[in-house]
Amino acid sequence: MARLLILGYGNPLRGDDGVGWHAVHRLRERSAELDADVMSCHQLTPELAEAVSRAERVIFIDARVGPTPGTVEVSEVAAGAPEYPTFSHHLDAATLVALVQGLYGRAPEAWILAVTGESFAYTDQLSASVQSSLPELTRQVETLGFQEKAR
Repeated sequence: MARLLILGYGNPLRGDDGVGWHAVHRLRERSAELDADVMSCHQLTPELAEAVSRAERVIFIDARVGPTPGTVEVSEVAAGAPEYPTFSHHLDAATLVALVQGLYGRAPEAWILAVTGESFAYTDQLSASVQSSLPELTRQVETLGFQEKAR
């Protein structure tokens, strides 16, 4: 069981939506140093609950829509019910953490690093603004990964 789970998600064939995959690719080289399991997936699903439950801290990496492409936003994830509950196989980070809490009786400390995308067109390439944000994104992941558990 690794102390840290880094989970990058999104569609790697939709431009900047694949930033989580690109970041995870870079971070795999440092996974032993970070004592981390590093995973990528298209979307968050209930099947990830078991892997999340084994970690002390989880860092989610995703793209978002916003006004300034390439901006990296860091926020803590609090377990919670989905804003728009539906019968779906797709979860957001807060819902996945809440599922882990309900199933396993504990939830890890969780953070999401969201990068504002510029283009979500059909391509496997990141836009220049998001590509240039990768060093800052990986630095933020490493900073969170090396922090002592805050709880």
